[in-house]
Amino acid sequence: MIQFLTDCPINSGPKDGPAPHFERLSNHFETKQNPLMYAKTNLMQSCLILFALGWTTQLQAQPRFNELPGYDRFSKVESFPSRIAPGGKIVDLKWSHDFKKFNFTASSSGTRKTFDLKAGKIIDLQEITPFKAAPIADSNRRRSTRVPRATQRPIEISNSEKWTAVYDNFNVKLKPADPNLAEIQVTTNGQDRLRYGTGCWVYGEELDQDSAMWWSPADQHLAFYEIDERHMRDYHLTINNTRLYTDLQTVRYPKAGDPNPFAAILIYDLTTRSTVKADIPGEKSQYLYNVRWTPDGSELLVNRTNRHQNELDVFAVDPNSGKSRIVVSERQKNFQNNSPKMMFLKDGKTFIWETEKNGWKNFELRNLNGKLVNPLTSASGYPADRIYKLDETAGWFYYTAYSAENPYNLQLHRCRLNGTQNRRLTANGLHHVSFTLSPDHNWLIGTCEDINSPPRTILYDRTGKEISVLDQAHVAQSIKHPLNAEIFSFLAADGKTKIYGTLHKPTNFDPKLKYPLLVDVYGGPHSKGLSNRFRPVNAYCEFGFCIAKFGNRGTVDRGKEFEDATYLKLGAIDLQDQVDGVKHLSKRAYIDGDRVGIYGHSYGGYLSALAVLKFPEVFHVAVSGAPVTTWKNYDTIYTERYMRTPLENPDGYRIGSCMQYAKNLKGKLLMVHGLIDDNVHPSNTWQLVEALHAADRRFDMQIYPKFKHGIGSTYMKIRWEYLCRHLQLAPGS
Repeated sequence: MIQFLTDCPINSGPKDGPAPHFERLSNHFETKQNPLMYAKTNLMQSCLILFALGWTTQLQAQPRFNELPGYDRFSKVESFPSRIAPGGKIVDLKWSHDFKKFNFTASSSGTRKTFDLKAGKIIDLQEITPFKAAPIADSNRRRSTRVPRATQRPIEISNSEKWTAVYDNFNVKLKPADPNLAEIQVTTNGQDRLRYGTGCWVYGEELDQDSAMWWSPADQHLAFYEIDERHMRDYHLTINNTRLYTDLQTVRYPKAGDPNPFAAILIYDLTTRSTVKADIPGEKSQYLYNVRWTPDGSELLVNRTNRHQNELDVFAVDPNSGKSRIVVSERQKNFQNNSPKMMFLKDGKTFIWETEKNGWKNFELRNLNGKLVNPLTSASGYPADRIYKLDETAGWFYYTAYSAENPYNLQLHRCRLNGTQNRRLTANGLHHVSFTLSPDHNWLIGTCEDINSPPRTILYDRTGKEISVLDQAHVAQSIKHPLNAEIFSFLAADGKTKIYGTLHKPTNFDPKLKYPLLVDVYGGPHSKGLSNRFRPVNAYCEFGFCIAKFGNRGTVDRGKEFEDATYLKLGAIDLQDQVDGVKHLSKRAYIDGDRVGIYGHSYGGYLSALAVLKFPEVFHVAVSGAPVTTWKNYDTIYTERYMRTPLENPDGYRIGSCMQYAKNLKGKLLMVHGLIDDNVHPSNTWQLVEALHAADRRFDMQIYPKFKHGIGSTYMKIRWEYLCRHLQLAPGS
């Protein structure tokens, strides 16, 4: 048992080095020739006997989660986040027909009120004639059936519901709703490695491709995938590991640098009973995804990106001939967002397109003929975020953007469809979480907050001026402790980039005491670094920790340069920002820089393990959940987007490997993995285990036989038991 080797008192090495291992049994007999060694061995045997007798007692003495010091406060704090500052929002909003007043209910009091827009203030409740919006046309679009992670739907019902496309035995067939019609076998040569009407694991996991068959709006055509994996190796994962006999789960999982599946798009014509292949140029291992029809069904749209994923083209395919043309292209030096937003206007030809051409996310108006109509936004120094509302009749385009002084605080903007009159509509710099527009576009109601500021709902006019606070949440009188959360910043190692972080403290925080610091980390590409929502407490701090989270470089929503900082260097720049964040906070008198822990899962598990191995002088304890331990182990699409292949970037792969630093382990490391994890394979953990054994280092491990990448069961409890055991004697100590 690994914990036996780690925690055995007679086996403990010096504080700053690894613990020595026990002598081999054969060496025990050889020591009889050496009286001093023989005496030492007898002493060790005696200690082991005493240890064995007391082992059960020692285990029982280690507190379980609900016995940890501070658990009572934890359970109380965990239960009252929503009660800390209730209210701050409005519900049941009704505009008057002439847009001079509106009625609403303040959530803080439950009181129904009227706001007089001409007077600019709240008045006693008045009856109003409500505005009645025109009914929204029913698109008759069905909700798509959800499928398990990294898989595709095996059934697609046509829009008229007269036919059902079915993926069956590696082929596509069409089943009629009319029992008098015969089934149509669209393909016949499918096999395990050459499939029609389905995708593959890596397309589902990394390109969000949960569909593989697509009906045209009029049901004349069915587009579907051809996936060729005949050139690829199998990956085997043992499953049912707790049974008498195990089974194998076999899939083609392309590791970084390995051959990719070859994807093609076929289009079947229900009228002519013929099939054509979409003629989309490019390398054979390119990616074809995000398949959809144009609104009128005249063309099939397909996203294509090269294997390096720095070139994106949207192709329009003629369903009758298979010929294609480029509608829009994007190019980036490093990597391109694979699925920019594309939203059609009512004419079915003009669309809003998301682009990062200038290094910041913006929107532009384009046409299916391939031409740019006009830019809509011109953000520079901050990125646009999402499309909030498009009103073609009024001629307004609304979008959110991270345009506040704090780059994590969301704001609302609008502009005309010709790109003019671009204006921010939210003057308050706090993070906005919801918006409501008046039907006449003259008023905006927004709810805003930040980590330590309770929600408030504000009325803005069309220029962005704050008119009135409609409701304000206040800290409940029953809350007897201060709100100790904060958002802070520090300079990255490059000396110019501002990195933001959040810090939570115990509710009984005493600045005269020294607290261990915990870092909660994910930090991977295509993830959000921080959220500045109202969250003034973290219940886990009640175990006596200060808990920090850092928005490291490589995460999204801070511009392309910030996101690209980790390109070819995963595990270097992002981890350095975690290190610098710890050093920044350790300058505070109440932070104990000699007791620093880090925990995370998936990419966060990777950074946690790497942190305690690569920077043992900074991080002393780590809980690493389902880590990638070397990027050679992960799939092509995700890994090569940020690291290219091992052949192209050998230094990046070497520097980013946990095994490279196994010999450096001085602190405590708990590795956790699901034994049937088909995303980050358990072999990642096995390889690090082997490297730690080779380096004669001690560690701890928890394996969950029945869990995949997401782990439940006792995982959370064991994490906190481990962190408390190795970092904390008692809360606030």
